[in-house]
Amino acid sequence: MIPANLNVSREGAAPARPRVAVVSHSHPSLSKGGAEISAYALFRGLRQIGVDAIYIGACASSTRQRLAFADENEFAVFHDAERYDHFYHLAPRSVTDQLVEILEREGVGLVNFHHFYHLGLGALRAVKAMPGMRTYLTIHEFLAICQNHGQMITRQARILCESASNEACATCFPEHLRSQFAMRRDTMLDSFGDFDGFVSPSRFLADRFTDWGLDAARMSVIENGLLAPAEPIRGPKRDKSWTFGFFGQINPFKGVDVLLDAAELIGADKALASTMRLRIHGNLIGQGPEFTERFEKSLKAHPFLTYAGAYDNRSVHRLMSECDYVVIPSKWWENSPVVIQEAFGAGAPVICTGIGGMAEKVPDGVAGLHFRLGDAADLLRALRLAADPNNAAVLRAGLPPVISAAEMARRYCEAFGWREERVLPPLEAAE
Repeated sequence: MIPANLNVSREGAAPARPRVAVVSHSHPSLSKGGAEISAYALFRGLRQIGVDAIYIGACASSTRQRLAFADENEFAVFHDAERYDHFYHLAPRSVTDQLVEILEREGVGLVNFHHFYHLGLGALRAVKAMPGMRTYLTIHEFLAICQNHGQMITRQARILCESASNEACATCFPEHLRSQFAMRRDTMLDSFGDFDGFVSPSRFLADRFTDWGLDAARMSVIENGLLAPAEPIRGPKRDKSWTFGFFGQINPFKGVDVLLDAAELIGADKALASTMRLRIHGNLIGQGPEFTERFEKSLKAHPFLTYAGAYDNRSVHRLMSECDYVVIPSKWWENSPVVIQEAFGAGAPVICTGIGGMAEKVPDGVAGLHFRLGDAADLLRALRLAADPNNAAVLRAGLPPVISAAEMARRYCEAFGWREERVLPPLEAAE
């Protein structure tokens, strides 16, 4: 008898690779964060190259009516946000039971987790304990290391944290004992310890986690792929103005305030203001009144600054193609923001804070320009450099190729230890 978690090859001769479940903390129809977008792209990429894969998102029960699946290979487990422990990351047993039930029913033999949030660490342990199950964890940010929303920014002073320690974490969160942070770290490492492998989209993030305690020998670095990469549709430049676009969540960590500071500097120079356009794309919901008031005041004061509102990921290629550059002024380390790959795919060099995964993915002077963390004057320096036709030509010529979801999936298959020749014809075509 063939085990339930193995599929028979189409020739019927021998077991093929097991069915794969890509598991994330949400579904793209509900949330557009980089982790869930990357996880969903991997799921689709695996199916494109012939790997039998399903996608499972952990979704709040309150979002059930808005959840939209593309086909029968997508599933969800539901959680109650009020019953989740955000310090030790524990969820009710019912979440684990739902996940295990789907994996057993669907005959899954390999699970690639893209987060533990909403699922809880207990779900990871339960899946690892399933007979014959192989497990991999893809890391997208620092939540396992940092209690401050996984940002590695100090809670009070809001400065970059170079490394976590029980003492430093207790300083940020005096309501918790140092011993609790020690227990939190031990609990995390124990939950991750038996995974067959780990994946990080950047070397920077991988090194941070191996320094923290993960096994470097089991760590692979695999770039995020785009679900539907397209050729740049950039036409010839028809005027002397330069458009710089921001794309992403508008929150305290993404550095939109630095962009507003730069707008003040640009506004003080009428000649410069006549040649620059700053365009902000993103969701403004949930911001405090102080930021919102400042944002609206800046929009009224500076005609070159516009707020384009929220955007759908299906339109991001077109919107970025309308920009000469994409600006990423983040004030946290980032790791491998999907927006960088999207910008490169649209033919737009990136101007970014020169730290962390951003600095790794955007070589300064090659595919974009760096500026100092939180320094609006240095951002303006980079914008001035960018607004030079010769520099723009050099930076566009230096843009690296982006990888597709299918290519990302092939690299994951290598990390899973599967030989390329075992990849079957695309499942979607066969079905």
